Amino acid sequence: MTVRALALLLAALPLASVGQAAEIRFYPGQALWAQQTEAARGLNNLVLANAAIVQRGAGPRTVVEVRFDLLDGEELLQSQFLGGQRLAAVARQGGALAGSGMMQAVDFQFGGTDLLGEGTTVSDDPLLDPGEALYLPTRFFAYAGQPDRLRVTARFDDGSEPAIGELPIRHGAAPGAFGFPARGRWFVGAATTPHSHHRWAVPQEFALDLIRIGKDGRSHRGDGTRMRHYHAYGQPALAAADGEVVAVRDDLPDSLELLRRPGEPVEAQMARVMAFQDAALAGGGGDMVGNHVLLRHADGVYTVYAHLAPGSVRVRAGQAVARGEPLGAVGNSGSSTEPHLHFHACDAPEVLRCAGLPIAFDDIELPFADHPRQIQSGDFVDAR
Repeated sequence: MTVRALALLLAALPLASVGQAAEIRFYPGQALWAQQTEAARGLNNLVLANAAIVQRGAGPRTVVEVRFDLLDGEELLQSQFLGGQRLAAVARQGGALAGSGMMQAVDFQFGGTDLLGEGTTVSDDPLLDPGEALYLPTRFFAYAGQPDRLRVTARFDDGSEPAIGELPIRHGAAPGAFGFPARGRWFVGAATTPHSHHRWAVPQEFALDLIRIGKDGRSHRGDGTRMRHYHAYGQPALAAADGEVVAVRDDLPDSLELLRRPGEPVEAQMARVMAFQDAALAGGGGDMVGNHVLLRHADGVYTVYAHLAPGSVRVRAGQAVARGEPLGAVGNSGSSTEPHLHFHACDAPEVLRCAGLPIAFDDIELPFADHPRQIQSGDFVDAR
């Protein structure tokens, strides 16, 4: 091999693998998508769901500092640091998480070998033996501007070469022209804002939970103990763009037992929901999304329409569908607290084992927004 060929080969290797006894790995590992915090002021935020420092060298080394840098070209926009007691606490947290079996049970959130690599164990302190990893859980960044990448740098007690890993940052929305998956006025019970559960789940980071509100400001008539009481129930779920049906499920009942009971504290309802989710995860997690349709679109984008009513799905795997075509009816199957349409886009042909993508809809208006912006939790959406 010539010197030039060797140089080209080394240049093509991931930044964290050249000349280093440790590497930094990510899940998702392709890119970070930012969320718009406030459009008029150019404020954004992003979530780094999972990172790990994996020791590949011959002997033990102690991580003494981890630095997270948001970079725009060579300009540093923001830094976060972990060191000392905080770093030790993060290591203990990661070790306990791995020891609980949660990283395997919720593989779609933590990435399995995509994050850690084959045969890697998670350490409960910053001292890493060969084949051990320091797991770095969720990091949240809020900033002005549009950095193009996140750099993570880990330094060690022996003064050796630091481990460095980078992920590109993308702003805006995934490619393609998309319509809203329902018609009329809908209330966004949960979107991608940080106080929403969606923001912290890798496949559902940019998901929407859509419900209908009646004239009295409630989502249901009567006492809300029957599916037919809910204004969203039975409404059509529509294909957001032309595509192909990848997968469907239509055989699960509506989760009547998860509805909130009259006079019941929300904490009691959520206890039932958590028990349902634990049972679903023990079975692989697929039942959590209930009846659903998964579509493949252009440019590697997939969309999911979940919690559909039993027996309502109108399409089959392999079928071509057009934008706006009815796919099924809104229901309450799976892990659902009341009838609503769960919609999300992601980057792989799996309902959960994928990374969420933001979608821009070209046929909506936010009636109470003072300027165009991304959808937030608590918005009303008018879809044409």
